[in-house]
Amino acid sequence: MGVSWRKHKSSRATGSRWWLPALPVALFLAGWQLLAGVNLINPSLFPPPTEIASELAELYTSGLPTRSLLIGHVTATLSRLLVASVIGILSGTLAGALMGISSRLYRFFDPLITVLMPVPGIAMAPLFIVWLGFGDPTIIALGSIAAFFPLAYNTAAGVRSIDPQLVRAARMMEAGKGTLLFDVYLPWAAGYVLVGVKLGLARCWRTIIAVEFIAAASWGLGYMIWDAAEYLRAGVVYGGIFLLIIIYFVIEKGLVNTLEKFTVERWGMVQR
Repeated sequence: MGVSWRKHKSSRATGSRWWLPALPVALFLAGWQLLAGVNLINPSLFPPPTEIASELAELYTSGLPTRSLLIGHVTATLSRLLVASVIGILSGTLAGALMGISSRLYRFFDPLITVLMPVPGIAMAPLFIVWLGFGDPTIIALGSIAAFFPLAYNTAAGVRSIDPQLVRAARMMEAGKGTLLFDVYLPWAAGYVLVGVKLGLARCWRTIIAVEFIAAASWGLGYMIWDAAEYLRAGVVYGGIFLLIIIYFVIEKGLVNTLEKFTVERWGMVQR
């Protein structure tokens, strides 16, 4: 009896995790549809969700069977995100680890990061367009820079917080610098690194979309939204924004949270 009750309670808790967050979204969309249907809001500026879905479906079918226009935009943005985030995360983690280990490197790079980190990628886009031209090089470079800073800061903070006794013990066992970095410092800082991954990935995503407004040649969700705005296609603009929300939600919940579950949560470093 006790086991069945716990299973029932667990299933109810699992179900509530899904429908509770979905409920306000569903109510919001239903209210939007109702207000647009009775013309209490301007459907030209706020098209109903059904019209937005129809616009997205039209974009999806456009170009088939060779290449869907909507899928082409999504694929272009995701490919840029993949390359930029990998470059930014790896370089930021390595730089942060070195800054955490060496106080001299930390004092040298900290002012530079402090000065450059607040500058948004869209503000640096004109410079990178001059240097690298329009298209992927500029978008990927700015996305990598956006992901770099949170990883460098968080990794450095995690490494600097290490228990000195662990370092002394590793050195007593004659651990080399590489062993210290990859087997002592980075595992200790794993929780900080994953927080940096979340922040860096979000910054990278926002920067890529923003820079696609002005630097993308013809593909990308940012380009799609900007092009639709120029032609006053409000349904495509809202649909693009909804896609940005949904895609990044899937990325964070499906990738980052899964990585966190099988690393720092399993190691007992964080709790949900």
